[in-house]
Amino acid sequence: MIDSQRRRLLQLAAASAALAAFPALGLAAGAGLQVASPLGLPQVILARALQDERLVVLIGELELRAWRDPDQLRAWIAGGEVKLTATPTNVAANLYNRGVPVVLMNVNVWGTLGMLAHTAPLTSLADLAGRHVGVPWRGDMPDLVLRYLLAREGLEVGRDLRITYQASPFETVQTFLAQRLDAAVLPEPMRTSTRLQAASLGLMPAELDLQEEWARLNGTPAALPQAGMICRRELLEAHPEWIAAVQVSVAEAVAWVAANPAEAGRRGAQHSPLPAQVIEGAITRTRLEMRSAVQARSELERFLGALAELSPGFIGGGLPDDGFYLPDALPAAS
Repeated sequence: MIDSQRRRLLQLAAASAALAAFPALGLAAGAGLQVASPLGLPQVILARALQDERLVVLIGELELRAWRDPDQLRAWIAGGEVKLTATPTNVAANLYNRGVPVVLMNVNVWGTLGMLAHTAPLTSLADLAGRHVGVPWRGDMPDLVLRYLLAREGLEVGRDLRITYQASPFETVQTFLAQRLDAAVLPEPMRTSTRLQAASLGLMPAELDLQEEWARLNGTPAALPQAGMICRRELLEAHPEWIAAVQVSVAEAVAWVAANPAEAGRRGAQHSPLPAQVIEGAITRTRLEMRSAVQARSELERFLGALAELSPGFIGGGLPDDGFYLPDALPAAS
């Protein structure tokens, strides 16, 4: 008979796998407004926001779908199948720069990235000298943030440390837990899931918050504008009152999730392959704050601009122009 510790480990491993590749998930039936989200905290936030009775009265049926990867999101948004979604900010900028008529509504996730290491110390990135680090998604946000910070720290990949890339966070997690890596860069909620799996194996990894390292090396707040929401422009033009209402509901949902991680974890687990414990831990390790696109613009441009210097294709070219940002004062319906 499998003991409780083993059962817990299998549950966490299954949750990690589901994060890496999980099919679209419908949370409500109906042909009204379709809203999309990646799995993880954006889904928890949107599930809470879409329960707002004011939205139901105003808009009607609401459906929340989960996208597996940015390619699926691009297809949904570009084809108009989904007109409103949570997304990483670089994906939003990339879509806009490639001619997809999207508008950034807000930024509400301000830091999910961290590092786990099998051996202390891990008090700063300088401690990575001589170590082997695993990173998921070469050329994506975790990779570019790490490489940017290493350069600021004066560390050179290949000379001072070794990096290997994995095709997904799940692969990074498994390689790290097998102790074939000294350290791993992971976003939430994969970081929390990995910590819990490591504890089940008798491992106690050291942890480093990359938002804090960004602040230390740049002299800025420990907040990275990583994810928010976008809508297609025709939805905004046809129903600006819907977008205004969604902004209010999302702001309230973000505040509620941040203030109630245990309850948010329990509710989130009802619509997710992730256990409540993982969602709760991810919430406590993530900076959640709703800022409108206009309020977030200066920090977003600094962040995306810094990473685009390493890889211009990361955002599809240059920084988006004014048309990318939802104005705080919305126009009347056209």
